Amino acid sequence: MDKPRLWGRIIRHHRIHMQETVYIENDDIEEAFLEICRRFDVQRPIQLPKHNREFEKFGRTFYAREHFTESVDFEKLEIELLMPEGEKKSSGIRSPLIDA
Repeated sequence: MDKPRLWGRIIRHHRIHMQETVYIENDDIEEAFLEICRRFDVQRPIQLPKHNREFEKFGRTFYAREHFTESVDFEKLEIELLMPEGEKKSSGIRSPLIDA
């Protein structure tokens, strides 16, 4: 059985400049996220409630330049959850009333 993965992308000038995929071991998403940051040689960005909500709801989020305390030479770092074939990213039911 396949394991879930995190897909990280560095976006520079509206294009994918670098990308990495890391397996999530023992359901430890945080460790997989830190591994992506290490591979990109960037510090861990500031984690806001917005990032948690987006990741829980959509299985993806992004970090802009202002989410890093050090200077970065890209527009954003995108993180996306890749689930094995047939599994869903989100356990929540989406409704236009909830999203409004």
